[in-house]
Amino acid sequence: MKKVIRDFECAMCGRCCASQDLIQLTAYELYRLAGHLGMKPEEFFGRYCVIVSTAHNPALHLYIKTVEGKCPFLKDNRCSVHEARPYACMAYPMRVYWSLVEDMKAFVRSRYPGLEETCSLFRLDDRDVLLGDFELLSRQTMAWWVDEAYFSMAGDKADLSIPYRVADYYIRDKDMMETAKRYIVNPRHPPSAFGAEVAYARISLMLQAAMWNTTASFVPIKGQEAREDVRIGKYLLLTTDGGPARALRLLVEGGRLDLARTLGIASDAYEDRHIIASIHGSSHDHIALGLVFHESGTSIRELTDGGKKPLHVFFKPETGDDAKLVGFPLNIKI
Repeated sequence: MKKVIRDFECAMCGRCCASQDLIQLTAYELYRLAGHLGMKPEEFFGRYCVIVSTAHNPALHLYIKTVEGKCPFLKDNRCSVHEARPYACMAYPMRVYWSLVEDMKAFVRSRYPGLEETCSLFRLDDRDVLLGDFELLSRQTMAWWVDEAYFSMAGDKADLSIPYRVADYYIRDKDMMETAKRYIVNPRHPPSAFGAEVAYARISLMLQAAMWNTTASFVPIKGQEAREDVRIGKYLLLTTDGGPARALRLLVEGGRLDLARTLGIASDAYEDRHIIASIHGSSHDHIALGLVFHESGTSIRELTDGGKKPLHVFFKPETGDDAKLVGFPLNIKI
């Protein structure tokens, strides 16, 4: 009979802290660690961190450098920053909310073969189920999503205050954290099953706005339909609230939307649908407007002539006519 284990009892052997090439970190955690040590984030990064890609994670990411395989904060076989240690250390051995002990043992053996002699994980029955700290893993997931999106945009020339601020904002956002929680319960499902792709798109747009040093707001999309006009050809009409529609009109007609980026489309694993995420900003007004919506791949191909033309989007208020539509083109890849 399986036993559910909610509290993993660490043996305090210190071997996981002394068997690392690099230690997973995020900008959000870096600021927390730096504050705990009374250091400036820039000083902490320069002394302890590196932004690199690895064999296990080919994307650029932030890590704590080890010294001969040991964490620099391991002192007398104990963690000297225990209260502010990285989420990966707090969550060990869990990476998701639940896991069979057998599967977790296989993962640890593959990464840290020396731990089998001392880690209390290996004293548990293979058939038991381990449960992680739900809130902790959700914060870790959100901070990781933010960093992953940021480094894909900024490379290693990073201003870590940007992902820190965005992660701090979204970790306090109830709806976004609910998405992270749904995801960690079963990350084997496609991200689209839990809205993670949309959350990731919103994170990316917020990061871009921060990189432009603008305040970001999202345009709520309440409806959409494909249309055609003799002047511009096929376009997508998006329905939104009256306020955002008026703000868009003022910025577009005043020629003030001089910043633009479309971050691409994420494919939905279940249907022929895509997520379109785009942000337009005004460097003069320090305002950025983001929009995220779904559209079928078939419709996108028709609206863009198979990807040869930009996708023209126009907006109309939820209550109003089409006489004063305002919009702009989105350059997307399909």
